[in-house]
Amino acid sequence: MPYLTVEQIESGLTDLTARYPSVCRHIALPHRTFEGRTVTALRIGRHGDHGNRAGVLFLANVHGNEWGGSDTALTFASDLLQAWETGTGLTYGDTVFDADDVASVIDLCDVFVVGCVNPDGRAYSQEAPENKDWRKNRRPLNDTDPRIGADVNRNFDFLFDIDTAFDPSVTDAPTMGSLAPLSDHYQGIGPNSEAETRNIVSLLDDHPNIAWLLDIHCTGGQVMRSWGDAPTQSSRPEQTFFNPDFDGVRGVADVNRYGEYMDPDDRARMDDAVSAVVTAVRGVRQERYRGVALYDRPTAGAGVQNPMSGDTIDYAYSRHLVNPDASCVYGLAIEFGLDDDPQPPDDEMQRITADVSAGMVALCLQARRPVIYVEVEEPPILTPDFRILTGIIDGGPGWVWVNGRPVFVKPPDPRLYELLRRVGEFQVAPELYGPDAVGPQRKALLQIAELAQGLLDEL
Repeated sequence: MPYLTVEQIESGLTDLTARYPSVCRHIALPHRTFEGRTVTALRIGRHGDHGNRAGVLFLANVHGNEWGGSDTALTFASDLLQAWETGTGLTYGDTVFDADDVASVIDLCDVFVVGCVNPDGRAYSQEAPENKDWRKNRRPLNDTDPRIGADVNRNFDFLFDIDTAFDPSVTDAPTMGSLAPLSDHYQGIGPNSEAETRNIVSLLDDHPNIAWLLDIHCTGGQVMRSWGDAPTQSSRPEQTFFNPDFDGVRGVADVNRYGEYMDPDDRARMDDAVSAVVTAVRGVRQERYRGVALYDRPTAGAGVQNPMSGDTIDYAYSRHLVNPDASCVYGLAIEFGLDDDPQPPDDEMQRITADVSAGMVALCLQARRPVIYVEVEEPPILTPDFRILTGIIDGGPGWVWVNGRPVFVKPPDPRLYELLRRVGEFQVAPELYGPDAVGPQRKALLQIAELAQGLLDEL
C-alpha cells in the first residue's frame, strides 16, 4: 500500500473520531501552516475527568520526508480502538498485549495523536521524486527572500541561541540547529517561530495532564530520552541549560566538564520507559533497537559529539524546570528502521509499523495511573499536612491526586497501601462536593494527614 497523503491522514483521523465517538475527540490546533493547512490531533480516552489521567502525546512527521511516522501513528490509533471495541488484545509479532492492557489504556490514559505535524513539508516531499528528501516546513524566510523552510525539530525554545549556549567546537556539529537558511537543519528566525512548533506548544499548554511525549522519527533503530544538548548527569544540579554560568561549555562529550542535570527519579522513570519500549519493539521480530540518551545516539558523521538544540523532546521536558506552573513531560523519541532509508519499501514499512506500534502501546502502559485520587473543590491550605503526604517516597509505583496535582508515590511498606486505599475512599464521598463542602473537606484532609503521620511514626 502506498504511503498516505496529507489528505488521507486527516481523513483517517476524522473517520476514527466518527467511528468511536464515546472515546475520541478531534482537536484542531490553532496555528495554520504557511500553506493554510490546519494541523489536528486525535484524543483517545474516556470523556470527562481528563485531568486525572496521564496524557501520552505521539507526534509524527515532524520532518516532511519521514512519511512512515504518520502511517504508523494512524495504524496504532486504529488498532487500539478496534481492539478496545471488540474486547480483544493486540498482537504484533511476538509482542502481545491482552484485552485488559488495551482497556486500561482507554480507561486510565488520554492518548493524543498528531498524525502529521508538518503537512506542508510532507505534501511537498510527496509531490515529485526530486522533492522526496525535503524535511523542513515550507515557510519562506521572509516576503522577499526565496529561501524556504525551517527544521521544526530545531525550532523549539530550548538553548536556541547556540553561539551563546554551546562550546564553539560543537556549534557546527551536523546534529545541531543551523543558522544557515539553506541548511536542512535551519533552526528558524527565532524560538517557536514556526506554526508547526507553536501547535505543539499550544497542545502542551492546553492539556497539562500530558506527562509523556514520543516523537516518531527515522532512521537508526533507537529509542531515546532527554537530554540532547550534553551528556546526562544527576549529581551536579547547578549544571542546567538555564544557568548562564555554563554558557559556552555545553555540548562537549565530557560529562566531568559539563553534563545536563536530570533529577534521578525522572531519569529512572524515563530509563524504565525507554527499556519497556525497546523490549516491546524488539519482541515483534527481534530487530536490534537500542535505548540511549538523545546526546549519546550514534549519528553518521557526528562522531562521539551529538549535541542538539531546539529539539522537541528536550523542550517538552525542560518546560517545568523554567516554569513552575508547567507540567513535567517526559520526552522520548524513536527512530524507526535499521537502515538509512527514510521511506522504506511498502513491505518493510508494514513490518516497521508493527514494531513501532508495539512500542507505542508499551509507553501507554508505562504511563497508566491507578485511580486513587482525592479531589476537592477549593481545598483549604494545609501545607504541612500535604508535605506529610507528598514526602512519602521510595518503593513500588502509584499516584495520588493531592491539592490539584498528581503526586507519584512509591510505597516503602505494605501498610502504605492501606493509607492509599483510605485516601481513595474520599473520592466517592458525596459530602466532599458542592458549595458547603469546605468543612467536610478540611476534616477529610486532616484524617488523611493523621493516617500518614501515624504510618511515618511507625516506620
